[in-house]
Amino acid sequence: GSLEGESPSSSDTGTNTPAIDEQAAAVESKAKSLKEKATGVTFDPKLEDGLFLVGAGVRKKAIINVYAVAMYSSPTAIASLGSMKKGKDAQSTLRDSSRTFNSLTPKTSFVLEMTFKADGKTIAEAIADGVKPRHSGSAAAVTELENLIVEGVKSKGGQATKGTIFRFDCYAEGVSVSVDGNMQGKVASEGMGSALVDVFMDDKAVSPQLVDSCMETWCGSGL
Repeated sequence: GSLEGESPSSSDTGTNTPAIDEQAAAVESKAKSLKEKATGVTFDPKLEDGLFLVGAGVRKKAIINVYAVAMYSSPTAIASLGSMKKGKDAQSTLRDSSRTFNSLTPKTSFVLEMTFKADGKTIAEAIADGVKPRHSGSAAAVTELENLIVEGVKSKGGQATKGTIFRFDCYAEGVSVSVDGNMQGKVASEGMGSALVDVFMDDKAVSPQLVDSCMETWCGSGL
């Protein structure tokens, strides 16, 4: 029959079910790089570990564009927006699906590219101030997160100059930090990963532009 020879190839997909692989392929076919409007920073459509670009935005402080930020998450988290209209419901769906870490969404990542020079302590405090009120775990863990950022920037002479790239990988068990591609370490603190997602995705998100971009890009995409 015409189906002959079509099925064996699907047996080597590892642990994923065909439906999950299909979803990943669908997201991959639609994922594209995004240029953040206010800063002109362009973000790649995917990270090396199967996370796809959900959206991009800017963090403003008064009239200054401090950094451009992109969110990357799993095909499952992205597909949760596929049949939704833009709005609060879509935002909370994306927030839930990108912070409820499980085998389908093991992590969500944020990539920040500095568009304004700041010293390490300033940027570390800014991130920590976002995480603190959203994190019910130990305050020591937040200090540890700050220290990883400061240490990472120290390797650049203490200044997060324009073009410096921070990456925060959020997992169920914590957050890892890298600066310009160099892994600084991981803060093992349950709930911190979800808290950092909330900094960018909850009702008081620090970059409303990022939230809008995620919805603009994926709501009603038919996934």
